[in-house]
Amino acid sequence: MDTPKATTSKAPDPWDIGFGVLVLAGSLLAIFVWFPADIKGGFFNTTPLGRIEPGDAFFPILLAATLGFLSALQVAISLIKGSPSPSPGSLGKLTPHNIRFLIIFLSICATGLLIMFVLGPTVVWVMRELGLTDAEYRYLTDTAPYKYIGYVVGGFLMTVTLIAWTEGRVRPAGIIAVLSVLVVAIVVFDVLLTNVLLPPNAEF
Repeated sequence: MDTPKATTSKAPDPWDIGFGVLVLAGSLLAIFVWFPADIKGGFFNTTPLGRIEPGDAFFPILLAATLGFLSALQVAISLIKGSPSPSPGSLGKLTPHNIRFLIIFLSICATGLLIMFVLGPTVVWVMRELGLTDAEYRYLTDTAPYKYIGYVVGGFLMTVTLIAWTEGRVRPAGIIAVLSVLVVAIVVFDVLLTNVLLPPNAEF
């Protein structure tokens, strides 16, 4: 007796569609509700010298719009191409492994962002206690090297940890890639764009 062939039909993946719709809705909510109510500056600002520079809303809107575009693209691809139909008994379910993955991922991101936010002020506080400086961190948010401490250390540890966790090892290529991205971001957002503060310095 011939063994029946496995089905190769394709159908939209509800997980892909649901995730894409959720991110798209969040992006639109941020652009049209959150940002207008929370950000006072415009998308572009004109300096007293007549030079047009990115405003306070420039990068948040750019990021939200990018996420919205990518999520809409994901939904469209899922609807058009679909995904192979799973074999009987192999339908996707939320398992302890999925929850463990999500917890680890969120923990790495939260720890990296926490380091990014508190390391700079903590270093300056220690220096004040040792009598090495009289300034508070709020006055050093645009002063090197203080403004780079949290961003570089927190961003480096978070990204390298995620890459090492994904690949199961730490590779020199991954470290070099992360450092390169950090340097490029500093050059673009701190050197070329003079009215932009690296995260989380704008919060102080």
